[in-house]
Amino acid sequence: MRIEKNMSFIEESKKSITYLKKKEEFLSRIFENKQMLIVVWALDGKVVWFNRYTQAVIGIAVEEQTERIYVSSIIPKDIISRIKEHLDDIEDRDILYKCENPMVLKDGRQIYIMWYNSNMCDDEGNKYVVSTGIDITDLKNAERRLEEANSNLLALNEELMVQQEELSEMNEELMAQEEQLRQNLIEIQRQQDALKRSEERYRLVVEGASDGLWDWDLITDTAYISERWKDVIGFDKEVVNNYCETWTEFIHPRDVKTVINNLHSHLEKKTPFYLCEYRIKTKDGRYIWILSRGKALWDEEGRAIRIAGSHTDITGRKQMESKLKYMAFYDPLTNLPRRDVFMDRFKAAMADARRNGKKLAVLFVDLDNFKTINDSLGHHTGDKLLKKIARKLTACLRESDTVSRVGGDEFVILLSDIISIDDTDKVANRILELFNQPIKINNYELYVTGSIGIALYPDHGKSERAILKNADIAMYKAKGKGKNGFQYFDSIMRSEVEFANTIKRDLGLALEKNQFFLCYQPLVDVRTGKVASMEALLRWQHPKKGIISPFHFIPIAEETRQIISIGEWVLRTACRQKKEWLNMGYSGFSVSVNVSVHQLQRPDFAKVVCEILNEIELDPRHLELEITETVLIKAMDTVVRNLYHLKEIGVKIIIDDFGTENSSFRYMQKFNFDGLKIDKSFVSEIKVDVNKAIVDAIILLGHRMELGVTAEGVETKEQLDCLVKCGCDKVQGYYFSKPLPPDEAIRMVQKSV
Repeated sequence: MRIEKNMSFIEESKKSITYLKKKEEFLSRIFENKQMLIVVWALDGKVVWFNRYTQAVIGIAVEEQTERIYVSSIIPKDIISRIKEHLDDIEDRDILYKCENPMVLKDGRQIYIMWYNSNMCDDEGNKYVVSTGIDITDLKNAERRLEEANSNLLALNEELMVQQEELSEMNEELMAQEEQLRQNLIEIQRQQDALKRSEERYRLVVEGASDGLWDWDLITDTAYISERWKDVIGFDKEVVNNYCETWTEFIHPRDVKTVINNLHSHLEKKTPFYLCEYRIKTKDGRYIWILSRGKALWDEEGRAIRIAGSHTDITGRKQMESKLKYMAFYDPLTNLPRRDVFMDRFKAAMADARRNGKKLAVLFVDLDNFKTINDSLGHHTGDKLLKKIARKLTACLRESDTVSRVGGDEFVILLSDIISIDDTDKVANRILELFNQPIKINNYELYVTGSIGIALYPDHGKSERAILKNADIAMYKAKGKGKNGFQYFDSIMRSEVEFANTIKRDLGLALEKNQFFLCYQPLVDVRTGKVASMEALLRWQHPKKGIISPFHFIPIAEETRQIISIGEWVLRTACRQKKEWLNMGYSGFSVSVNVSVHQLQRPDFAKVVCEILNEIELDPRHLELEITETVLIKAMDTVVRNLYHLKEIGVKIIIDDFGTENSSFRYMQKFNFDGLKIDKSFVSEIKVDVNKAIVDAIILLGHRMELGVTAEGVETKEQLDCLVKCGCDKVQGYYFSKPLPPDEAIRMVQKSV
């Protein structure tokens, strides 16, 4: 049994030895690869082992001992140095070095080796480097050939550049010989027979050209015309006799003089080339534009004897230029003249009127509420509307008149040679009448009106600029009077505009220079006779114009949005004054401040109010904010959020000028206001039955909604008695007090206590 186990062990051992030998032979074949050098060397530079291919390539004798061979005899020293420098960095990676210098073998051959190096350790911890070299001599030779080819290409390119310079010099020389060619004209004539032999070659070139070529003998007045242009014009032959007269008949009558002048200028040596653009008639009777170019030859006496050149069809280019010119001078939407064209005609008409003592008129037409149509129905519909209006305006005028579109929905009309103001009235009325009928666009019936401003020459100005400006001023006056009408310019308008411009210019500095101040008008409780509130009213102390009413500057502040910073100043000043009165012991009334829609549309308005109240340490219940119905009509989410936030902290919200608009009731259903103020227009005429009925209705509505009702503009006892009888809660007006400075206003409070 034991013997059998030993035999089995021996058999297994033999098989293992046989397997290992085969494995060793296989690995030996790999290591002895004739394409790969393998060297194992220690860090002291001694070679531990290398394969036979390395021995063959390097030329190491068989009898040399491995221990006596150093790696520097195989691998270049610079590579060995770099391997040792990076030895500590290659624990987890290999190093690849490409030998840039050739290795010279013992047989004199030069080879390039790329070395792949790996770090390894034996069981005792000794470090070795396994360097595997691949012969890349063929690759290096290919790179060298590529570099040589590239160098050859660069050299060839330089040679071509030299040749190009030589050709350029030859070209200059050829140009210098042009004058010499003229001298050789007699010789050229003698060589005419030789030239005839090349006629066929010349004909092929001529017929292949897209331009029409021509050669005109000025002595015999005969010309050669290329085949293509012979067919375009309709000539029977290529050689045309009496060329000057014949060709002139085909030129457009308006262009003949231009062609002759340009031709003579060149023949008299005033221009280096003949160049002219003109129209010619084709054989089918239509005119086309051509660019004619040519160069003449002169004899020894300086006489032009010949000129040759080409004709190019430039009809397409001319049509494009004409289109671009039209677009530059005419509005592409309405096809009306642009402002520049209008001004040119205006200047000419004014010069004629000045010479002949005539009158002319300028009408500035602005469409009313066009923006609403544009915003609601879209710009496409708005554009169609403008086109139709432009056609209608043109139909209202004489051929001698001009209408131009100068803005989005603005038109300006020039009426030349008018006899009296009646002529202008008729045109203005015709324009207004055309707006009376609806304009149908995309299944919509659009009702559009217009405001017209009129200025006359010489009555309203002596220059184009003055007339246009004054017509524009009159147009705004027409808009201010209710739109859908016309207004003539007068000197009062100029004063109003100049005043408005002064206000607009100086308003920006008023806040900075502390020119604003507040007055306070008391609101009196009709039951107790005590002051219930003080309305803060803004005033402007202008350095030159004195006290300016808010009626004049508030609309401009709204337009320029300066009302936002001004309104914040008013709010802070009024709250500070209220705090001062509280500190003096007067606590039975609140302070009221008017707020603009522009302020309420700012997302941070409620935050600004809260910051002012906190800064001054004023309880919000002492503050009332008055907003107009216009704010409600233009209400947006931002406005509503601001109002809700202010209501939450205790600020009272009052609707001012109630009854002057017609669509605030739906907002009153959604928002809990604190009070209404009846507009003074109803109070001033309260004796009229219809106004009294309106006042009764407003007071009843307010009380049903549990709102306090205030009437403003109370100026007489009769008005007061009537309001008391109607049940009004508070009144305000000159009957009790005009707006007062703070110290006088507080005396009103003292008297009412």
